Amino acid sequence: MIPLTTPDPRLSAVRALDRVIPGKGDGQSLREVLRDFPLQGSDGGLMRDICFGVCRHLRPLNHWLNQQLAKPLKPSAQPVRLALLAGLYELWFSDRPAHAIVNAYPQLCRKMKAPWAAGLSNAVLRKASKLTIEEALEGAPANIQLSLPDWLHKCWVQDWPDQAEAIAQANLYSPPFTLRVNRQQQQRPDAIATLGEGVRPGELSPWSLYVSPARPVSQLPGFDQGALSVQDEAAQLPAELLQAPPRGRILDACAAPGGKTGQLWEKFPHADLVALELDPRRLTRVEENLARLGATATLLQGDASQPDQWWDGTPFDAILLDAPCSATGILRRQPDAKWHRKASDIPALVDLQARMLDALWPLLQPGGMLVYATCSVLRDENDRQISAFLQRQPQARDVTPRPEQATMVDAGWQLFPQQDGSDGFYLACLRKNL
Repeated sequence: MIPLTTPDPRLSAVRALDRVIPGKGDGQSLREVLRDFPLQGSDGGLMRDICFGVCRHLRPLNHWLNQQLAKPLKPSAQPVRLALLAGLYELWFSDRPAHAIVNAYPQLCRKMKAPWAAGLSNAVLRKASKLTIEEALEGAPANIQLSLPDWLHKCWVQDWPDQAEAIAQANLYSPPFTLRVNRQQQQRPDAIATLGEGVRPGELSPWSLYVSPARPVSQLPGFDQGALSVQDEAAQLPAELLQAPPRGRILDACAAPGGKTGQLWEKFPHADLVALELDPRRLTRVEENLARLGATATLLQGDASQPDQWWDGTPFDAILLDAPCSATGILRRQPDAKWHRKASDIPALVDLQARMLDALWPLLQPGGMLVYATCSVLRDENDRQISAFLQRQPQARDVTPRPEQATMVDAGWQLFPQQDGSDGFYLACLRKNL
C-alpha cells in the first residue's frame, strides 16, 4: 500500500485563508472553513495559528507587503499573496526559526503551481527577516498598526476615546482558554484540584476557570460527561445574573450553540426551560450540547422578533436575549469578522435587536427579569440600545449589578476585552415592574 502523503500545514493554511479572505466580496467564516481541514497535532496547531494570525494582523501585513511590490499582484495571484502574508506573520509574530520560514515559502509557491513567485517569496521574506514588526510599521497610521478597518477604528475612537487603543491591542492576542464548571456535578475548588497546574479561578463569574496552556477538551477530566464546558468568563455573566424562581419558566432566545442554555439548566435544573433558535441546523447544536450535559429543555425553532409564530401564550418568569450583534468584542476569537463586517451592517443589527426586545418584553411576567446581552463593544448595540428601550418601556427598570470600577455607561454593564481575561461583552438586567 502506498502511504498517504501528510498534508502540508502551510499549504492547508493558505487554502483555508483563500476561502476566508478572497480577493473580491465577502469570505466564509474561518471557524466553519477550519472544519474542512482536520489536521491534528503540531501540524494542525501550525495551520490554525497561521490562519488566525493572518486574520488578526491582516492590515499591517498587507500594508508592508504592498510597499515591497513593484506592481500589484493580479487578483488571480491571491493564493501567492496569502502565502507571503503567512510568511510575514510567522517571521514577526511566531518564535519559529527565521531561516526555516524563509526557506519554506518558495517551495510552497512551487506546490501551489506558482513557480514564478518562488523568487519573490525569497526576496520579500529575507528582507522581512531583518526587521521587527515595529520597524516595518514605523510611521504607519494607527488603524493600520492596530489592524482595524477604517470604519471600526472610527467607531471605537468615537465611542471610547480613552479605551479604543487598549480594546484594539487586546484583540491582537490569542484569547485565554476559559471553562465553566457544571455546579450540578462538582464545586469549583474540586475542579481546580482535578485539573492541576496552570488553572486559576475567574474573578467575574463564580464558576469560571482559566487554564494555561490551553488543552484539548479530550484531556479535560469529565468533559464528555458534562462536568466542564468551554465558555468565556464574560459570556457566563448573563445566565449567572438572571433571576428566576427555581421552578419558573425561562426562555433562552437566540439560544445556539447552547452554551447559555446549558448554563441556565445547571443553575435552574427544575425550571421549565425553553430554548429558541431560528436556524434548524444551529438548533441541532443546542440539542447536542444539552445532551452532553445530561440537560433537558424544550427546543423551539422560531424568530425571536415574531413570537406570534411560536409562543403558546404562557408568560415567562425570565428571558435571556443573547442578541445577534457585530461580534466586535470577540475579534480575538473571530478575527476574520472584522474583514467581513461592514459599517452598513450595524444599523440593520441595531434595528433587529430593538425589534427583538420589543417583541419579547410582553412575554415577561410582571416582576420578571429580561437579560439582554451582546458580544459587542459598539454603544449603538449596547447602552444606547437599552437606553432607548427604557424610554419606550416605562415598566422596565435597569437593575444591572456592576462593580464600582466598571466603565460608566448610560445603562447596563460594558466589559472590554482583557489580554488575560474576559472578552468584550455587554449585558443589561431589566426588571418588569409589578
